[in-house]
Amino acid sequence: MRKHDASMSSEMAEKKDSSWRYFGRREWKQIALVLSTGIPFVVVIFLQVGRQSALAVSVATGLAIVAGAYALSWATEAMETVVSQAFALAVLALIEVAPEYSFEAVLAWQRQVKFAAATMTGANRLLLGIGWPVVLFIAYFAGRRRGKRVTYIQLDRTQSLEVLLLLVAALYSLVIVATGQLSVWDGLVLLAMYVVYVVAALRLPSGGELGEEEKEGQAPVSQALSRSHGWLKAILLAVLLGFGGFVIVFGAEPFIDGLLAVAVSLGIQQYMFIQWAAPFLSEFPESTTAFLWAARPRLGSMSIANLVSSKLNQWTLLIGTIPIVYSLSVGRLAAVPLDTEQVHEILLTAAQTFFGIAALINLRFEMREAIILLGLFLVQFFMPETRLWVAAAYMVLAAVELYVQRRELHVLAEGWQAIFPRRRPAPAPRGSAGGD
Repeated sequence: MRKHDASMSSEMAEKKDSSWRYFGRREWKQIALVLSTGIPFVVVIFLQVGRQSALAVSVATGLAIVAGAYALSWATEAMETVVSQAFALAVLALIEVAPEYSFEAVLAWQRQVKFAAATMTGANRLLLGIGWPVVLFIAYFAGRRRGKRVTYIQLDRTQSLEVLLLLVAALYSLVIVATGQLSVWDGLVLLAMYVVYVVAALRLPSGGELGEEEKEGQAPVSQALSRSHGWLKAILLAVLLGFGGFVIVFGAEPFIDGLLAVAVSLGIQQYMFIQWAAPFLSEFPESTTAFLWAARPRLGSMSIANLVSSKLNQWTLLIGTIPIVYSLSVGRLAAVPLDTEQVHEILLTAAQTFFGIAALINLRFEMREAIILLGLFLVQFFMPETRLWVAAAYMVLAAVELYVQRRELHVLAEGWQAIFPRRRPAPAPRGSAGGD
């Protein structure tokens, strides 16, 4: 008995000590690099060194926010072994777009409605118009290196949930276009959609233990965190989560102010600068995670699913928070007024979303769809005056895509069933027979 107890104690001690072996020099270097961005952040923001320079503020806060998003993503990737992939990706997307929420909240609080609408629509279109196609392009070239021809990415059946809710959110955005304002009611409806998504994703079955290919798809630090245990894991998770939240909470407002000042000094139109520069920085971490997965064999589904989840996240929770923060700022329930340009931006973003949904209606993202998304994005980016024409093109192409894929519309029904699962009939009492 004593020998058995001693053996058990030895195994437990070995298990505790084994956590360290998962963290090699590469992992510690990456953690140190991320945390080191907090030094110039604290020096500029809290010690006021170089605070008068808009460029210094923008660089210090921007680097820290991007690094913070990396830290948050590392800490949340390990969830995929204990909850469903859909829920894990929902949480990961929520954490990774936290900088974008911070930017939007600051702009809404400062009542800079025009800039809030600009970064909101810019973030959405950048993610769909650049992020989705690049994921497939990376998978294509990675496949060529392995001697395989990759022309599409197949999504998991559980992603039908995101496709359905993204369609509902896009349809509701037409209400915002029609009314020309973003009201608190609109915000509550969009927030409710996101809550439905999270609850439904949480009910989906867990993915269980990750396979070897999926483990390879994780970032090195994420792999080490997933495999570790005990006090080391707890401390590292607390440090990474705390660092990410710290730089995002205290860095968002200085970052926005610095961007505006830099735009003015360079003679660049503030609206265009905020619309594209801020979203690019804030979405870089989530895109990097997706690009990493895209380069791994059989992980393309996770890469595009991550960006689809982010798109739904932005189209519901992100937009929904704007009128609520705006109302808190003015001290009463108030709708965010939208001018004609902003309405056209939302219409274009909704049209692009409709095409993205149509492209995924068969849960397969193909090369021709990626080329269309990228091509039309570049057209409206370099020729903003073509917004309405590009929106019309998106809608026509979405209708064509839906007609071609009309036999795949059952995917929407599967998404509905994920939200409202059918109850299994209770078993008949023993000894009785069913019948009319």
